[in-house]
Amino acid sequence: MHMRKAVLGKRIVCVAMTVILMLQSGFASSAEEEELPAKSQPGEVYAFDAGNNHPTNFNVPTQVYSIGGEFYIADAYNDQILHTNTVTDEPHKWYTVGMGLNKPHAIASDGTIYVAVDTDNNRIVTYVRNETGYQLVESIENVGIRPHYIVYDQATSQFYVWSSMTGTMYIYKRAKNSLALTLKRTRRIKDLDGYYTRSFTIDGGTIYFPCVGRSAIYAVRKSDFRVKAIYPVASELSEMVQLVHIQNYYYLVTSNDTTREKEPMFVRAKTPGGFGTGEYEDVKSMIEGINGIPYYITQCEDGHFYTPVNEGSCNPYICRFDVENDTITNVYNMNY
Repeated sequence: MHMRKAVLGKRIVCVAMTVILMLQSGFASSAEEEELPAKSQPGEVYAFDAGNNHPTNFNVPTQVYSIGGEFYIADAYNDQILHTNTVTDEPHKWYTVGMGLNKPHAIASDGTIYVAVDTDNNRIVTYVRNETGYQLVESIENVGIRPHYIVYDQATSQFYVWSSMTGTMYIYKRAKNSLALTLKRTRRIKDLDGYYTRSFTIDGGTIYFPCVGRSAIYAVRKSDFRVKAIYPVASELSEMVQLVHIQNYYYLVTSNDTTREKEPMFVRAKTPGGFGTGEYEDVKSMIEGINGIPYYITQCEDGHFYTPVNEGSCNPYICRFDVENDTITNVYNMNY
């Protein structure tokens, strides 16, 4: 009986933590969004010209990604992944890769399969391009709690998938001449278990984790996931989304907190420690015409950096920019 009570109590705490941390993402769901969409299933195909079912505007887009000349966007709160070969296209000109998802936040590809984190369904889904369109090949369930980010690591030919609420990395690999993913290993960072962490960045032999719950950036060894360093951040930066190392600076994006008292920020410092000592500077002011705040920043195959921009006074849109000699330049805001 005591064991049953303990297990039940732990489940209740887990559910409560999930609800709280979902709100901490800075984008609380409305009442209309509470009904979960039907989950897509393997075998479903979307033709290359399958139109955007939410053509008016993107709804909390979180990542822009490209491979093979095609661009993809995680249109998270429209519960879909979209694609186009002309990134400047307005939302209604983008086409569907997959629907039946629940707040998908990111996608990655090895050139053969496309893997998306289906965040609020706690799974990843894989797609392949065939002669008719994008086909859902595999649904891998129970990938931690709210898998939030994914990277295809070319150095190891593996997909790194991060469970944002359990401090666990799931590492998958596709066998040659196969479309199936195999889980090679999992790596858990004990300090991050139960502490919301939206993303990670592989930077050589180090992986950085900006942890909201710990108000700190964790640096771990890629080889064995041992913690190398912990960098506390200033309280105004605690709602971290992503840390990106570009040239001689580390760039940090933050979001709103649940009380909306903390303004979303986009800052940079010469070291990760600079975000805790006040040695950082505003980046948003360097991006001419930006209206809102970035989410994930990705350097696409054309060499430009792309990021969806949210929380501004206009509809969400995509921003493209370059970094030359540590200066942000060639900014192009794709306002719709």
